[in-house]
Amino acid sequence: MASRSFILAESLPYTLLYLLLALIPLYIALYCVTARAPVLYTFFSTSVAVIVFAVCPYAVPTHCPQADIILRLACGTAIMKALDMFFRRDKPPKLNWQANPSVQAFYLLIELRYESFDISTARKSSTNYADNTEYGLHLAAFLFLQCLPQSPVIKAFGVLLAIWLIWNSMHYVLKYKNSPPLFGPIYRAENLSYFWTQTWHNAYTSPTRTLGYRPMRRLFGPVGGVMGGFGLMALFHVWALSPYVERAGLFRVAVFFMANGAGSVADYWVWERQNTWTRVVVNWAFEIFLAQYTVAKFDIPDGLLRIDYRNICRVQI
Repeated sequence: MASRSFILAESLPYTLLYLLLALIPLYIALYCVTARAPVLYTFFSTSVAVIVFAVCPYAVPTHCPQADIILRLACGTAIMKALDMFFRRDKPPKLNWQANPSVQAFYLLIELRYESFDISTARKSSTNYADNTEYGLHLAAFLFLQCLPQSPVIKAFGVLLAIWLIWNSMHYVLKYKNSPPLFGPIYRAENLSYFWTQTWHNAYTSPTRTLGYRPMRRLFGPVGGVMGGFGLMALFHVWALSPYVERAGLFRVAVFFMANGAGSVADYWVWERQNTWTRVVVNWAFEIFLAQYTVAKFDIPDGLLRIDYRNICRVQI
């Protein structure tokens, strides 16, 4: 009789070791930026860091699709960070207190929103709300949805809330004492523009601006910039999800991001800064349709109780 082996026990140590070693060229690249090293040194160190992280999912995969998604998310984040800082080398970020380049590079390495720098993307909401209360409300909504028949729409909202909860759980552990919230309350999103700029997390705002929005804006104007930013996120998510999601599902992920970009532009063209119930209904109807269209091709269990946790990442031997 075939037995099952927990593959992560065999593969994960090598993957983690590789990632730890990969941080060395990334740190060197960031140090070259903060120290204003010659362009050749910065280019070489950045290239090494990008190549090392791009190769990682293929050189030391975990052989567990769910874990490989997390691995690719981490590697993609590192690649975007290295490229973001390379293109900022002529005007590197400034730490909010005096420190030598090695310390500045360390903070660039550990921060996604660069809260300690003059380029901080950590937004401060004009609406006050309690983090713990909002977490409880979103957790309750998620658990309630798991008790309902799992139609594509319910699954789509479940995925949305799951991402919100997972990211915020990490944020509570890793944030600074006075860090602004990572997300806003989903139920307060009035339109697509508000959702993506004020509600959803902004962990990737800096690389999205540098690598997607600004170059495409120079070529095609503001609309091109918005589509460039969403296009970058489409590529990032498609690459990250490819170990688990079939090709048809990956196509829909790309459509989801590009359609949200187009929808955000259209939303602003039609309503600009006017907030009306018509705008709210149209925007949410569009997002619900797009979300259920996307998850329809995902292999998502019908609720938490139907997930076979015992066999996640286990293989026949």
